[in-house]
Amino acid sequence: MPSNDTIRPVRRAQHRVALLLTGALLYFTLAAGTILLTSDGKSHATVWLADAAILALLLSRPKSDWPLALALGWAANLGANGLTREWAPGITLYGLINMAQVLLAAWTLRRCSQKGEILANARATFTFLICGGLIAPAVGAIAGSTVSWVNYGEAFLPSLERWYSSNALGIVILTPFLKSWFDGSYVSALRMRGSRKRAEDLFLLLFHTAVSAFVFGQSGLPLLFAPLCSLLLLAFRSGRLATQAGVVIVGISGALAAVYHLGPVALVQGGPVFEAIFFQSYLAILLGTALPVTALVASRAEALAEAARREEMLRMILDHSPDAILSFDDGGSCRWADGATDELLGLSAGSCRGALIDELALKIGPVLAKLCRAALADPAETQIADFAPTNLEGRTLEATVKAVMSDEKVVGTVATVRDVTAQRAREREIARLAMTDPLTKIPNRAGFDAAIERVPIKGEAACIALIDIDNFKGINDRFGHKAGDRALVELAAAIVRLSGSDHLVARLGGDEFLILLAGDITAAQRFFGGLQSEIAILSASLEFDITISGGIAELHALAEIDSVFEEADRRLYRSKRDGRNRVTATA
Repeated sequence: MPSNDTIRPVRRAQHRVALLLTGALLYFTLAAGTILLTSDGKSHATVWLADAAILALLLSRPKSDWPLALALGWAANLGANGLTREWAPGITLYGLINMAQVLLAAWTLRRCSQKGEILANARATFTFLICGGLIAPAVGAIAGSTVSWVNYGEAFLPSLERWYSSNALGIVILTPFLKSWFDGSYVSALRMRGSRKRAEDLFLLLFHTAVSAFVFGQSGLPLLFAPLCSLLLLAFRSGRLATQAGVVIVGISGALAAVYHLGPVALVQGGPVFEAIFFQSYLAILLGTALPVTALVASRAEALAEAARREEMLRMILDHSPDAILSFDDGGSCRWADGATDELLGLSAGSCRGALIDELALKIGPVLAKLCRAALADPAETQIADFAPTNLEGRTLEATVKAVMSDEKVVGTVATVRDVTAQRAREREIARLAMTDPLTKIPNRAGFDAAIERVPIKGEAACIALIDIDNFKGINDRFGHKAGDRALVELAAAIVRLSGSDHLVARLGGDEFLILLAGDITAAQRFFGGLQSEIAILSASLEFDITISGGIAELHALAEIDSVFEEADRRLYRSKRDGRNRVTATA
């Protein structure tokens, strides 16, 4: 059984050939019909719609399909001319000229507009009218009129006028409609529109057809404005594709009227060729008028659809947002609220809407109201602050408030509230770890510096003490680093136990400890005496003896902490030089 990978290319090739054959058959039908209705078998047809079929194919198909499409178009042209005209060898040239004309129009349109679009916007429409309605048929008219002059003895200038007006009119009328049909635009549009909308489109097309038939079916009143009115209605309600179909309806109605010398165009005095040119200009005006309307309607519809999509997306984001978002006007009234207001503020979004910010402050605390006032006073700055809602214990929230501007005027504020309880706890823990010695669990030097900033020294006696373990390296070398670590931990515990809550204790690194002692030098010396007694007891439990040396310097209210620290350090080293296991408290 053939696989899908084998079947798909075959089906695509079949569809391609079927589409090209359909275009060729349509070309033959239109060519034969217009020759029979608007030509005497020698002169050019007054209306020539057939070239639009091949041009629409070229504009809707890749360039690799162009040779086959042009060959089929030439064969259809030869068949139509052979069936409806007297045979002459020169009629084989008509098809070549028509296909060259179509190729020139397709090539210039592809070069001058994106992907060969012809009515996507005003610029594309202008390009289409110039390339398809002016340049290509003019070139073809010169060549075709030359062949008619040679084949049938037709006068060159009248033949030129007739060829140009008929070909240009057919291309302008029918190409946009057929291109949208060949490239599937109409089928896609019908699938996307609901049944009610399709019914409305059909009704409007039928109404437009009736208006066009009435206008061009009588010659008493110059009602050329009426089809424009119904065409604009199509443009507003049904869009570009329906407008293209509406122009085709006007064109066919006008062409049939021209065949029977009816309609408002017949009131124009100037002959058939001038009437054809006048009618072509009329159709161009229809396109030029209706197209901007369709473009405007389409852009507004797309903008509204995009706004609806964005609103729905925003709604989904807010519904699942972990934050609460509130908007206040410049008077402090909450215009809207959404997001996790219940979880974060203990208030429903509905109860927030319409409430004054001072009313909300009574329930959740004053911080949010203060931030909003600050944002109104300084619109350039974003106001951020943490707060604990009074109605929800144990929560830390962060509020971010920014002023809303309109025409350089402050019209309100937007506040975003999020839960930072866990984040702030992590930050506090990180800060604590950064200031804590991991071995002894007492502060390190950074922790000591931060703590001493919070200790008021207002003339009360205080001392800085530095101590370390005598010959600590020897302990590590003899008993191992685990034993040394245990000695440090036990010593730190003894210092903390003896110092109590009135003192600050920190490990500077290695075996060195820093202590802020409340009291004078004498009190500090008593502290050391007690500590040495504790260490004697500690030595028995450690199974090896340890002793300490220290240096004490008195801290005055106006003294620099660093200079006092350096003096204590000098006294510590004097204790070591003097034999260790002692404390030095004098200069």
